[in-house]
Amino acid sequence: MAKKTTTLDKSITNFLGPKHWLSWGAMGVAYLLSYLPWCGQKFLGNTLGTIHYALSTNRKNICHVNLKICFPDMSEEERTQLAKAHFKSMGIGVFEMFVSWFQDRSKTEEKVMFNNQDVIEKALNKGKGCIIIGAHFSSIDLCGTHMARYIDVHPIYKLQRNPVVNWVMERQREAIFTKTIERKNVRAVIKSLKENKAVWYAIDQDYGRKNSVFAPFYGRQCATISQISRLAQNTKAAILLYDYGRTENGYFLSLTELEDYPSGDEVADATTINKLVEAQINNKKEQYFWSHRRFKTQPINGDPSPYRK
Repeated sequence: MAKKTTTLDKSITNFLGPKHWLSWGAMGVAYLLSYLPWCGQKFLGNTLGTIHYALSTNRKNICHVNLKICFPDMSEEERTQLAKAHFKSMGIGVFEMFVSWFQDRSKTEEKVMFNNQDVIEKALNKGKGCIIIGAHFSSIDLCGTHMARYIDVHPIYKLQRNPVVNWVMERQREAIFTKTIERKNVRAVIKSLKENKAVWYAIDQDYGRKNSVFAPFYGRQCATISQISRLAQNTKAAILLYDYGRTENGYFLSLTELEDYPSGDEVADATTINKLVEAQINNKKEQYFWSHRRFKTQPINGDPSPYRK
């Protein structure tokens, strides 16, 4: 299995060998597709999602397991329709990612509305920096790119296994954001907060038992990142909840400052975060990352994964 490593210290010449040609070809296709009009991208995204749902047995199983856990009162038919809508939304998200990588933000600027911009100014006026927390929705790349129009934000990111993808992704984000931070680099996070900057975490994925506490998510105990609570406690940084998503005619971004957080209890803080994420999901269920293994780590070590067939 390929090791995930940064490419920021490497020249493109490191990735021009024959074993990377297929990846570069895919990047070339992605570049060309980024020029399609928005309606064309949505149409092709829906088509891609429909094909992915039909062919991806593993991701489809993960999605259906998650929906059954989180929405037990839904009928099987309702969950199937939601799963299909989710895959279409993720397909559109692929094209939005291409746009965020290869197109100037001005191309989609008029489609984006940012609500509550004054929240960031009030938070940074306290002089302790701020931690922006949000969930994974299918428009994360495009909306994140536009967040940088309004906020000098330092996003936390996860490296990919494909070095060509990393080479493109890391340079795109370096061009958009004044600083990006690989998710294991806690020292860089603290440095940014001391400089009174905004740091952005997507906090709703399973990072394993070591980095988490267990808190309910849609009624089921779920490994939830505990680092945010400790960071807020140690740095006194303000915590802002970030919501965003795709609408019928474009996109929205919104910020809200959390009060009485952290509480001093990591499980209580994780429970608060999960409830807030649930509320965001319920307004746009199909856009959430249901095809990620949100319940991978079990509360009792050794218990079987719910995704096991």
